Amino acid sequence: MIPRYYFVVSGSALSSVSPLNAFDGALKEAGIHNLNFVEVSSILPKGVTRLELKREEVASFFEPGELVFAVQARRTGREGEYVSAGLMWGEGVETNGFVVEHQSSATTSEMESYTEEARKELTDVLRSKFQEMARIRGFKTKAPRFKTAEIYLPKGMYGCALTFLILC
Repeated sequence: MIPRYYFVVSGSALSSVSPLNAFDGALKEAGIHNLNFVEVSSILPKGVTRLELKREEVASFFEPGELVFAVQARRTGREGEYVSAGLMWGEGVETNGFVVEHQSSATTSEMESYTEEARKELTDVLRSKFQEMARIRGFKTKAPRFKTAEIYLPKGMYGCALTFLILC
């Protein structure tokens, strides 16, 4: 079973009830809330094609309840935290490609200045992990891409940020 296609989605959400409900809201924002996920490691098959699917198209691409394979980055948290999750991936040039994931959380009271700093830190960590994985494997990939999600969790709230690469 070798996937021929992939696409990447992200979402973030808040809930006053629980981290699980925040996760469910983030799945809905990403357009993948009616699917069942099997978490896989970070290998993109040789020759895989990236699909550009809009949120509405994702819902019609799969049957509700369908099992779907995904590389996942997700972080949940509680009030006063800033949570983020991201993926960086590259399709192989003459081999398979790969995906790296990173998620983080931090407590902060200075949201405005922290947001840009946290985004930069997330992409820097993803880039560093990606370069090291390419070095270890001796792979050359097409230009790497990345996608992230983040959210600040105000008082009394739980939250979730997620980014999934779906293989199909």
